[in-house]
Amino acid sequence: MEKETLVEELKVRAKEKEKSLHRVLNQPLTFVQKAVVDGAYAFYFDVLGKRPEIDEDAARLAREKFSEYFPETGEEMLRELLKDPEGYSRKIGEYERICPPVLVDFPTNPSYYSLITRDPSRQIQEILTKLALLSNFPSHDGKYYALDVGTGYGRLARVMEDTLSSLCDEKRGYRVFGMDISETNVEQAKNLNKETGSDIVFFARDMNTIPFPPDTFNLVNTTDASYLNFRHRRPLYLAEIARVLNSDSGRGCITNPNENTTLKEYNYVMMRTNYKTYLNPINILKSTVLGKCSINIDGLSKARPDWELTTTRDMTNTLKRTLKADIINISNWPREGGPPIYSGFTFAVNVETKKKLRRYTEFRESQKEAENWIDIESV
Repeated sequence: MEKETLVEELKVRAKEKEKSLHRVLNQPLTFVQKAVVDGAYAFYFDVLGKRPEIDEDAARLAREKFSEYFPETGEEMLRELLKDPEGYSRKIGEYERICPPVLVDFPTNPSYYSLITRDPSRQIQEILTKLALLSNFPSHDGKYYALDVGTGYGRLARVMEDTLSSLCDEKRGYRVFGMDISETNVEQAKNLNKETGSDIVFFARDMNTIPFPPDTFNLVNTTDASYLNFRHRRPLYLAEIARVLNSDSGRGCITNPNENTTLKEYNYVMMRTNYKTYLNPINILKSTVLGKCSINIDGLSKARPDWELTTTRDMTNTLKRTLKADIINISNWPREGGPPIYSGFTFAVNVETKKKLRRYTEFRESQKEAENWIDIESV
């Protein structure tokens, strides 16, 4: 299919999905449907998904110490990182020795995720990723490299691979990579590769240390990942994405739950638009695995400043003002029928961005041997 035709079709599909989401959120529920949604929601959160206990002493210490080590906004944190990468990294280590980070496991078993990927909100994520890819395809040298950060079992990485395979005559013209901090997620992704014949290269790595040289990728996508990152490490996350993007036409695409809603409200909307799924008690049990993670993060974000949820506004302002990146578009959905629970934005790096990153890039390159960076041409 021609690129222009595909772009127009995707734009139409995005509008259709938004209308579908609007329609579902606004249609009145029957007594039975409402009972299923409200009952499942109450069971989900009040019985199976009880908030895990938060160490109040540790949370209080984090509230006392965080401002001693880090400035208030993401912009200020990133400026500090760019000015003194080694010093900022050292401060992270010092703070986390005093206030050990609370890790939240985020399982992405494909059978669990199949419950929520039917939702129009999730499908809009996929459309935005495809549009970001198409916005700079083909590349000037005929090769296209894409990376999915926080890939889980590879849902969005597979979207990118499928899109590229529909545009390229030969597989030699593109490569797709997926990285995730969880070894279990990566193993599941590799096993799924065997079933589907996919060539995506999956590997385990923290989202704040991308093991590739500068200017490697045409597209870096990251979905539902940044809010799993500690607030004081998010400047590393944004700097790393900008560092590995190609300065000629590289695109970054980031989607997350919107700052205008809580993760608990987000889960309610998921149930509201998928109530038929939860007629099956087994599906409720499966979804609870994911829900407990959201509940945990929601509680931590209110108790500890190092877990405060990221916002689209903060990330786009940080990219634009500190890194001089170009914000191409920002989408919030659903537009009607309830609070916008998701935000997605696409941005491009440029020569000015790379100048801002120069000192940070030099710092990262000094670590490449210790981190065993990947040679993309030899994979």
